[in-house]
Amino acid sequence: MSKRKKDGKEIAVQSGATDKLFNFRPFFFTGAFLCLGVAFGYFYRFQNVSAWWLTALLPCAITPFLFCNNRVRLKKTALALLVLAAAFALGTFSFSGQVRNYTNTPVYEGEHTVEGRVLERRENDYGIVVLLDRIRIDGKEEDGKLVAYLPASFSENITLSDCLVLEGEVKTDTQLSNDYGFYAEKLNDDRRFKMSVESCVIVEGDFDLFLFLRQRIHTVTYAGMDETSAALTVATLTGDTYGIEEGLLENVRRGGIAHVFAVSGLHVGALYAFCLSLFSKTKLKNTPKGIRFALLTAILLFYGGICGFSASVIRATVLCLTFYLSKLVGIASDSTESLGLAAIAVLLISPVDLFTVGFQLSFVACLGIVWLARPLQTGAYALAGKVKGWIVRGEKNTNAKNRAERPPSVSERIVRVCVSFLSVTVAAQIATAPILLSSFGYLSVWSLLLNCLFVPLISAAFSLLLLFVAVACLLPTALSSVVLYLPFVVWSALILLFQTVEFSVVLENLVLSGGSLLCYYMGLTFSTDKWNMKKSLKIVVVVMCFIGFGITVYALNR
Repeated sequence: MSKRKKDGKEIAVQSGATDKLFNFRPFFFTGAFLCLGVAFGYFYRFQNVSAWWLTALLPCAITPFLFCNNRVRLKKTALALLVLAAAFALGTFSFSGQVRNYTNTPVYEGEHTVEGRVLERRENDYGIVVLLDRIRIDGKEEDGKLVAYLPASFSENITLSDCLVLEGEVKTDTQLSNDYGFYAEKLNDDRRFKMSVESCVIVEGDFDLFLFLRQRIHTVTYAGMDETSAALTVATLTGDTYGIEEGLLENVRRGGIAHVFAVSGLHVGALYAFCLSLFSKTKLKNTPKGIRFALLTAILLFYGGICGFSASVIRATVLCLTFYLSKLVGIASDSTESLGLAAIAVLLISPVDLFTVGFQLSFVACLGIVWLARPLQTGAYALAGKVKGWIVRGEKNTNAKNRAERPPSVSERIVRVCVSFLSVTVAAQIATAPILLSSFGYLSVWSLLLNCLFVPLISAAFSLLLLFVAVACLLPTALSSVVLYLPFVVWSALILLFQTVEFSVVLENLVLSGGSLLCYYMGLTFSTDKWNMKKSLKIVVVVMCFIGFGITVYALNR
């Protein structure tokens, strides 16, 4: 509490009301420093960056104390910095530990006997490829997973959760980087061995419910649909895109909507909305809040298990459960804090997730929606208000107060829904554009339009598709074609679009550096309301950031 004078009298002023540069959010900043720690662990391990660079953080640690004008704030600042430092250290050491555990794998070279359980199975032109866990090499249990390449003659009876005894040439493969980059996906999946199989025997193993259900979904969809429709259904429900024909998948990517065919927050959010609808429109609305939360948790976790608990599923599940819990207890939810909590949960499980494209796109898209959607929506409403004001100025005998108090018309409601949806879609597109360009080498011309068409469609149809497939799984396989007839017809119509139209791209082969990405995202951050700065100063900072982005991009691509 501080004091200032007004009309010759001293009055109390709440300290910190206007003198904070930004509002501190514990979970979000803890998650951010956990990310920074993981990133530093990577640069230290693979880019030979000296630990002395950590001294560059000292000004950041000292600056907050300059704003501490009382003992209470001093204690809070010290505690916050201690927590952030611990999060940074945890990120660095957890990443280093994950890499160390991976690279300390025993070296195998030559003929060996391998036992393992089938986690994934996909076919190619040369045979089939299976991913095994719970592996034993010559009777010795080993950590990690093994990729086995089998001739097509061995593939007829192999399904998910089968236990195999394989003989062939085994090789330890723990290389994590080359001239093209860091193998984040490989480390994240914990793939440590590869094998060329000469003989294969299927033996009885332990029952795994999630793998059994994944296999059952695969069986009934391929029995009830043609191969392309079945592959899209399996990808939409489980995230397994291996069955989609490469040309079709590439065209979908160039259309900018590949995320609708891989399990993400869109799908978990649709399932979450479906559950809330059941809770509000059925007898479940009379059940205690704790039971409803437990049911929702069980449903989302069960679905996450079927999808293999991918990073995007964990992130979306944590967000949905956080929002619902805050709603049940009557606490206003903070989307930024929920996103920080989700990042902490994902990175504590696997720190290397930070370097996967899926993690980056999902979290950056969410931040874009949380931070940019409302300013875009406000700007759109302001523009619409000016246009509407220009129209109504020509009307006579109109009471502005009555117009403000009357309920919105149908056309106004439609405009509001469209503006809200478009602002969310545009915010996600703006936030993810540099990562898409850096990871895939191009941006889609059609991305905004196709997302506006397909995101509502998938959101509305996902729960119904899941319900159709669930019924098909419960009934004999011979009835799959009957149960899945309607989804098959819908998929056929959608596939026709992507088979007849070749989508174009823009900004192809544009190179971005770490500095250009930093300038871009700093500019976006300062353009939001998260900084307590004068508007004129924020405009200057934003302009400088985007000028820096333009200069670095031009220098790299001239």
